[in-house]
Amino acid sequence: MPRWPATPAPDALGPVVLGVVVHGPVLLARSPGIAAGLRCVFAHPGGLHLPIVVRATGVQAEAAGRRTFPRRDGEPQPWSGLLVTLTVDGVTGPADPVGPTSSGGADSFRSEGSWWAGALPNDGRLTVTVGWPAAGLAEATTVLQLDPLDDVADRVVPLH
Repeated sequence: MPRWPATPAPDALGPVVLGVVVHGPVLLARSPGIAAGLRCVFAHPGGLHLPIVVRATGVQAEAAGRRTFPRRDGEPQPWSGLLVTLTVDGVTGPADPVGPTSSGGADSFRSEGSWWAGALPNDGRLTVTVGWPAAGLAEATTVLQLDPLDDVADRVVPLH
């Protein structure tokens, strides 16, 4: 199964640019006490950038925090976090987060990260599947119809 890497290839974005918003915010998954949402989809000439946030309260916050933050006894633990699978033009694979940050305590938890799909869909559709079973978030799939992508290179904003 192909994998969407955590960072795009160095030349995937071309010059440093601000991507074009091609889809607005959407709730991706919700279970009691925990939810994941997509802030938007930014299109770049070399792919799609997806900033995703997870919020949890109560027992789900405790579970998410327990699986995210280091253990007090120093014992290593396997990584656990939001699982994201992306499908672009029939190519499906797990996606790795770029720079996730988390905060929280016993009653609240928040995590934000970015995911990258290294291709623009020819049909304008992006399928996003998310879940975090260890924290109580059931897997859910959302199919997004993106705004037109044919002129993305002309619409990005260069930073220099």
